[in-house]
Amino acid sequence: MKIKRAPIVFHNVLSTKSRCKTNEWYLIARDFRNAIIKNNLYSTGPIIYQVSNFDQSENEADYTFFTSVNMELEIDANDKYQFFKKWTFDDGLSLRHADMDEEMEDSYDFLREAAKNYNLTLAEPFYNIFLDVYGEGMIDIYAPILKENSHD
Repeated sequence: MKIKRAPIVFHNVLSTKSRCKTNEWYLIARDFRNAIIKNNLYSTGPIIYQVSNFDQSENEADYTFFTSVNMELEIDANDKYQFFKKWTFDDGLSLRHADMDEEMEDSYDFLREAAKNYNLTLAEPFYNIFLDVYGEGMIDIYAPILKENSHD
């Protein structure tokens, strides 16, 4: 596994949140993309998502989805959508999770261990950037760096 260190920047990012079963997140992502299209917009980037508040007994979690769209939007304050003209992180670690049959947590642990080795503190939950490559899915995991710790 190869870890890269880089900033990340997206423009005109639309976001939504939902709680769902962990094996159904892709349905919410699909509905999000369909809502974008129905509003005469189109997505100009990948679907990015975060998973938080996992409830093992219910196999549910909170999902926050992000994607860039083709134009700047003005959205009144609401509890369904948020818009960011510029969505950026100055520094972070990324790791390609190419085998969708492998556990994501293993890749997360690999990032955490790398951060520990380089004396970095990462922001969690990590961002999962879903890439559709030749009809197959893969995920780039992006972990923003909160700070570089001293080498005591």
